[in-house]
Amino acid sequence: MKTVLVVDDEQDIAEAIQAILEEEALRVVICGNGREALARLKEEKPDLAIIDVMMPVMNGYETIDAIRKDGTHHFPILVMSAIQPPRAKAEEQKWAGFLKKPFSLRDLVDTVARLTAS
Repeated sequence: MKTVLVVDDEQDIAEAIQAILEEEALRVVICGNGREALARLKEEKPDLAIIDVMMPVMNGYETIDAIRKDGTHHFPILVMSAIQPPRAKAEEQKWAGFLKKPFSLRDLVDTVARLTAS
């Protein structure tokens, strides 16, 4: 079973994503901020991370930078945000994709399926 790490401070959004992806036979781990996600990566080996940009404690950009800097995690990262981030940031951090909030459930499922296909 593939594992998806969802990092979003909005619990209702994270839980909705979890419910949809579990229907697709994926295991979902939810973290409320970037610092919590980095701690969970010591025990989890996700096949994909879905990370929100705007979060307290550690924002999505900082979280992705820390994941990439570590060098031991090689999973795709799907970024989600209500604002369109700069294209340069996506290229610099090597995002696998971007979903603009609000996004359709079909777009979420299709994108996750593409990124977790082996």
